Amino acid sequence: MTRLILARHGNTFGPGDTPVWVGARSDLPLVEKGVAQARALGEALKQAHIVPDFIWAGPLQRTREAARIAAEIAGFDPTRINIETRLAEIDYGAWEGKTNAGIEAAGGGAELAAWDEQSIYPATPGWQPAEAQIIADVVSLLDEARGKAGLVVTSNGILRFFARAAHNAGNFPGHKVATGHVCIMDYVNGKWCILSWNAAPEIAFSVA
Repeated sequence: MTRLILARHGNTFGPGDTPVWVGARSDLPLVEKGVAQARALGEALKQAHIVPDFIWAGPLQRTREAARIAAEIAGFDPTRINIETRLAEIDYGAWEGKTNAGIEAAGGGAELAAWDEQSIYPATPGWQPAEAQIIADVVSLLDEARGKAGLVVTSNGILRFFARAAHNAGNFPGHKVATGHVCIMDYVNGKWCILSWNAAPEIAFSVA
């Protein structure tokens, strides 16, 4: 069976911080809660007796750190984690470092809503790479994952493109993934199918 567990890294903002858009240019570490979320992922994998065939992590320290912590707890050799540039988070251009309110005040409210609700790639803030490149990267990763069971640790923007590659993506509107949450996809009869999207690890593994 081909199965992918897709995980978003944990929190990079503490209780007193104002969350802003952080993409490829903001290489933030996990905060205390983010570390706890990574540990929770590892514990859930361990309790479900899941040892993946491979672990891929994006190159930013928040994704690398989350993957390492989860791997160690789950019994996967962290030196075997593959740091995958195709999982690098989007560069959010003019939105980088801004709050949602700041983006709306600058006239980006409609594009912000379209991204949040429908994963429509915005045209004006100068996101990089091009949408077509992200689609191609995700398709290539999905092709390489066939026949295996793996864990992918990346960021919210990239995870949305995995959802869009599934034949039942329309059953999961928005495609947003909260920090520390996971999604599960299987490859069945020549198609990728979402089994669970944006669930806490212990919940996702108990139903999939």
